[in-house]
Amino acid sequence: MSARPLDPIASVLTEVARGLDPAARRARDPVAFPHRYPDALDREIIALFAALMAYGRVDLIARALTEATARMGPRPAEAAAADDAEAAARRFEGFVYRFTRGPDLTRVWHGVGAIYRSGRTLEDVFLAADRPDTPGAAPDLRPALSGLRAALLAPTADAPPRPAFEHFFPEPARGSATKRLWLFLRWVVRGPDAIDLGLWQRVSPARLTMPVDTHIHRLGRYLGLTARAAADFRTAQEITAALRTLDPVDPLRWDFALTHTGIVGACARRRVPAICAACALEPACRLDADGHVRTS
Repeated sequence: MSARPLDPIASVLTEVARGLDPAARRARDPVAFPHRYPDALDREIIALFAALMAYGRVDLIARALTEATARMGPRPAEAAAADDAEAAARRFEGFVYRFTRGPDLTRVWHGVGAIYRSGRTLEDVFLAADRPDTPGAAPDLRPALSGLRAALLAPTADAPPRPAFEHFFPEPARGSATKRLWLFLRWVVRGPDAIDLGLWQRVSPARLTMPVDTHIHRLGRYLGLTARAAADFRTAQEITAALRTLDPVDPLRWDFALTHTGIVGACARRRVPAICAACALEPACRLDADGHVRTS
C-alpha cells in the first residue's frame, strides 16, 4: 500500500456509517439471529452458528438459519449441554445448506455442549489459548481462535472426514481470511450497540482483525487501505492496520457499514457518474474511469 493521509478516510467512513439505518440493516443481517435471545449463553452459541453459516445470498442464509435455530429450540445453550452424540445427530439430521450438512452442525453443537457441561463458556476456552504476552503477537488472535476450534472439535475427533467441513469451520492458522470466524469475534467482542453483542468483556476490540470478504476487499482497495489482489489473511491484517491508525481502540467500527455498502450494491464496481456522485465514499475513492485502482 502506498503512503497516503488516512485522516480524510476516517471522515468518509464515518459519513457512510451515519447514512446507515442500523436497525433496518441488522434485520437483514445474520447478526439479527443472536439478538433474538435474551440469555448471554444462547446469544453466544447462536452467534457462532450464524457466523459460520454466513456465506451465500442473504435471503438463503436467513432461511438456513431460521431452520437451524428452530431445530435448536428456545434455549439452545441448555439444549446443547443436554444432548449426547446421538441426540445431537438426530437434531440436525437431514439439514442442508449449500456445502453445509447436518453432520457439520452436529460436530460444532456437540463441541459447544461439551464446553458448557464443563462449566466454561466459549470465551473461557478462547482465552485459555490466547497468547497476548508473546512479543509482537498482541493483536493476533489466531492462536486463540485455533484453540477454540480445537476444543469444539475435540469430542468428535474421530468423525469421518468431510472436505466441506473445512469450508464451514476453517482452521485460522492456514492463512485464509477466515472471514466468518473474525465476524463471530466482532459480534461477541464489540459493543454492545445496535449491531454487535459485546458479550466477551475480556477481549479488547483493539485486537480484532477485519472480516474480509469480497465486498471489504474491493472497497478496501478502492480506499487505498490495501493494494493486495488476494483476499487472504495478510490482506485482512493490512486493512486492519490501516484502520487501526484511524481508531486504535476500535478499528472495526466501520466494518458493518462498509460491508452493507457492498451488499446493497451501492458501489457499482466501476465508475457510474450517477451512482458515484451520490456515494459517501467518493471523496476517498481511487477507482478511475477505466476501472483501475490508482496507486497514488
